[in-house]
Amino acid sequence: MMGARMRRWHFYVMGAIALVYGLLAMAEYVFVAYGMRMGWMALYSDAQIAWLSSIPGWVHGVWGAHVTLALVGALCLLAHLRPAVWMLAFAFLTLVVLYVWMLVMAEPSVIAMAGGGTTAWLALGGVLLLSFLIYLYARQEKQVGEVL
Repeated sequence: MMGARMRRWHFYVMGAIALVYGLLAMAEYVFVAYGMRMGWMALYSDAQIAWLSSIPGWVHGVWGAHVTLALVGALCLLAHLRPAVWMLAFAFLTLVVLYVWMLVMAEPSVIAMAGGGTTAWLALGGVLLLSFLIYLYARQEKQVGEVL
C-alpha cells in the first residue's frame, strides 16, 4: 500500500514538473514567434530580441516541434498514455538540435547574446538536463506499467 502511494506522489510531481516545463517552453515560443514582449521577454535586450527574430525558418520548425512535443508529452504522461515516452524522447532530441544550432552554427552564439559567463551555460545545461530527466522518468514509468 505504501509503495503505491509513493508511486502516485512522485508520478504527479514529475507530471506537474513536465507540464510546467512544456507550458513555459510553449509560452516563450509563442512570445518570440509573434513578437510579444511580455512576461520575462520584457527583460530581453533589443539585441536579444533582434537575434531571436532573425533565426532561420528551419530552427523555428524544430523549436515549434520541441515545445509541442514537450507539452503534449507531459499531458500524455499525466494521462498515463504510452505516446508520452516517444514524444518526450523526441522533445529531448529536438532540444539537442536547437542547442547545436544555438552554440555552434548561430552567429553570434546564444552564449554571446546572453553576455557570456557561467550563468548562461548553467541555464542551458539545466534545461537540457531537465528535458532528459523527464524523458527518462516517462520511460521508467512505462517499464513499471504506470504509463499504459
